[in-house]
Amino acid sequence: MQLDAQTFLRLAEKAGELGFVDIEATGLRGDYNSVLVVSVKRWGKRPVSYAVTQPGDDASVVLAAKADLDSLVCWVTYYGKGFDVPMLNTRLLQAGSLPLMQRHHVDLYYVLKFNLLTARRSQAHLLRWTGTAEKKMDMSADEWNKVLADPKKHMPTMIRRCESDVKGLQGLYNKTKHLVREIQR
Repeated sequence: MQLDAQTFLRLAEKAGELGFVDIEATGLRGDYNSVLVVSVKRWGKRPVSYAVTQPGDDASVVLAAKADLDSLVCWVTYYGKGFDVPMLNTRLLQAGSLPLMQRHHVDLYYVLKFNLLTARRSQAHLLRWTGTAEKKMDMSADEWNKVLADPKKHMPTMIRRCESDVKGLQGLYNKTKHLVREIQR
């Protein structure tokens, strides 16, 4: 038996097996950069975040996030197929682990790119444009540098940002999930 995307999403929501995922990292490439925070927000629950105590030392964070993500049936991300999942898999390889298990994956970046014609595609813009109550937390370059210079003092700011992203992601999903026609791994 094959389910259509909307039925699958309703079942995953009801079972609590749908998770909104976002990461923050020191840069864009997993061989030269590392993960700072991974936030996972299960449908209707509060976010759970895994954060480093020292940038560059992310093995325990990516392993804990892997265990959480592997327990879900479906992930929802925003450009997660292009960044979050490959970055996690790169850092997992560095940590001596297998990659994330393949899961059904709704990447709202691509869903909205191919179903809407907006001038901008950033998550922050789409949250504002759709009137979603949740907003993406802005961080200046100076704030990012403070996190790297003094993680003990400034990591809570990075965690709040990552958690705001997954809360906003669930809000954007709620407004646009009717546009999801197919779900791939």
